[in-house]
Amino acid sequence: MLTDVLLRPTRLLASAPRRTAGALANARTATLDLVAAVSDRLVLTDLLDDECDDPGSLHALTEQECRDVLGRGQVGRLAYIARAGVPDIAPVNYTYVGGAVLIRSGPGPKLQAAERGDRVAFEVDELDGDRRTGRSVIVYGVARRAGQIAAHEGPQPWAAGPRRHLIQIDPRRITGRSVG
Repeated sequence: MLTDVLLRPTRLLASAPRRTAGALANARTATLDLVAAVSDRLVLTDLLDDECDDPGSLHALTEQECRDVLGRGQVGRLAYIARAGVPDIAPVNYTYVGGAVLIRSGPGPKLQAAERGDRVAFEVDELDGDRRTGRSVIVYGVARRAGQIAAHEGPQPWAAGPRRHLIQIDPRRITGRSVG
């Protein structure tokens, strides 16, 4: 039944006059591409909600499960706008404290994004490549500069160099998925 609804625009295009064949062919192709994309998305959504524990099965994590993954991690990826609309993703050390993601930073584009109060995304994963299982959590929020901290405070960076500034991400939305 859903397939009939999705294919209805294609049937209408097939009955149109031939003199606009080029434009109709383009519209037909675009419609079929859209139908395929919607169909694929419906399949993925159905799989996500499936209670199956087969290899490769996808599951949405609860907010508490997402927070648990965040609390266990040390390394994640910060996605932010570096300069003039250019996106960047950087691996960072972090801690998850009091519902916020804390990242130590030196001067540079990450800190500048926080000083601007930019919207950012932060991702952390728990992966087992041998078993092909894992969990991935994404935090969407606003970054802000939360001041300076001493070397022994806050998240401990693995990379050398001065990182005296603290960036805080206040989550607006947290989502997560598990596979396998």
